[in-house]
Amino acid sequence: MKLKKQKQILAGLLAISLIATYFFVPSVKIVGAVDAIYEAQDLLSDSDVNVLATSTITFTTATTTDIGDYFRITIPADFGVASIANTCMYGDVNFAASSTGNLVDCTRSNSQLAAGTSTQIVISNHTNPADPDSYKFYLRHYDSNDTLKEQVEIMVAILDDVLMTANVSATLDFTVTGTSTGQVVNGVTCDNTTTATTTDFGILEVNTEKTVCQQLQVTTNASYGYIVTVEQNQEMTSDGGDNINSFKDSATGSGSTTPQAWASPAGILDYDDSYGHMGLTTNDSDLGYGASEYTGLDGTNPTTVLSHNGPTNNTTQDKGLAAVAFTAEIDALQQAGDYESQITYICTAQY
Repeated sequence: MKLKKQKQILAGLLAISLIATYFFVPSVKIVGAVDAIYEAQDLLSDSDVNVLATSTITFTTATTTDIGDYFRITIPADFGVASIANTCMYGDVNFAASSTGNLVDCTRSNSQLAAGTSTQIVISNHTNPADPDSYKFYLRHYDSNDTLKEQVEIMVAILDDVLMTANVSATLDFTVTGTSTGQVVNGVTCDNTTTATTTDFGILEVNTEKTVCQQLQVTTNASYGYIVTVEQNQEMTSDGGDNINSFKDSATGSGSTTPQAWASPAGILDYDDSYGHMGLTTNDSDLGYGASEYTGLDGTNPTTVLSHNGPTNNTTQDKGLAAVAFTAEIDALQQAGDYESQITYICTAQY
């Protein structure tokens, strides 16, 4: 008996000696090991703070998913989940989705899912936290008896959006140039050569139309484009105070605002508004002028001759390029004299 006790004591001392010498303890077998889910990620539709977002959680299972098994997503408490919706496993009909509070469960309802299958859970309409930080989602795989089979932790980062800014300087370039004899504007032939600052009708012959023209060009990056208008300081007036009225036979200070075909002055005796008139046309087809149709200038209100509703270059007809024609005609009753007026173009960009 005494010998047996001595052997036990000796064995104990040997074990202690081994531990003290090699720092070694024989390992104990771990059963039911977890952390086997892999390739796990949560792709957020929006990582900004306080916004409604969708989590698309993709992962690969390392164990078989049997009927009755379920995957549980635990959403961090900082996320708002009042109106969450969920879709399990690529919409797999063999999974049933449910949610309670911050938990979303996807339960296998029919057939077995093999290990190594890439899987996806979509959780919609959760509200991101108010504070920028990193947050941890838990994904756990349980069997039908609520025994944990595998799990993984998934981190997401919530942060304020980055404000990206830039400035594009506003541009507007408006050019008026003269035209040559023989150029045609909206069906009307230009009779005289003009410059950017002069439009000389020359000698007006009785009952003969005389036309002068100018070209207009606009370049701008204005969001809503531009409008070019023209107005005159007065009707064409002589040193003696007589005038050539606006188209068509309009009273002084007025003119036709509706485009219409050219007509000769009426030439009614003692009604000097009918002795001669001047009108304009434009080949900007967006403004409603038919071929060889004119309006008058009333001496007060501007008339639109070129426009576009967005950015433009100066080489595309109707969108930065157009021409204007001014036509005058007199009757034999028009008083003699040298007549003049000033016309002004105004280009207004709309940003």
